[in-house]
Amino acid sequence: MSEQPGREVQPEDRPDGRPEGQPPAGKPQGRRTGWRALWLGGIALLTAFFFYPLGLVLGIAALVVGIRARRSARRAKDAAPGAVPGIVLGAIGLAFSLLSVSLTAFLWTELSGYQSCVSASNTTTDKQACREKYYPRIEKKLDLPAGSMDKYGDLL
Repeated sequence: MSEQPGREVQPEDRPDGRPEGQPPAGKPQGRRTGWRALWLGGIALLTAFFFYPLGLVLGIAALVVGIRARRSARRAKDAAPGAVPGIVLGAIGLAFSLLSVSLTAFLWTELSGYQSCVSASNTTTDKQACREKYYPRIEKKLDLPAGSMDKYGDLL
């Protein structure tokens, strides 16, 4: 508003000289937001393999930030570098995280029983007994060939 009553605000009254309602001068917001989406998507993909609950959250954040960056860039008729790769990486990270979450929920009883058994064991013979008890259950539930958990079971 102008300090003089009855006088409209003119572009020359504003510090950057732009009409009211126009975005501020300088670096467009979509450019920074696009790069932010790329960073979030990359971190979501990395954390999807190591700490999937965080990958889930970051994947969703990368999608939201990337889509908003694309929309604001389209409105401003500008580019949003990094937004599309951020959306793609975020979607892949989100997919891997969702797969990990659903697999963990599906195998919850077997995995928690195995972890309890291993934590209560004192010797390698006890740990081997835990493997012999729970690995066949996991193989049966996932419809894997017998003995396939012996190869990759150490990842648990």
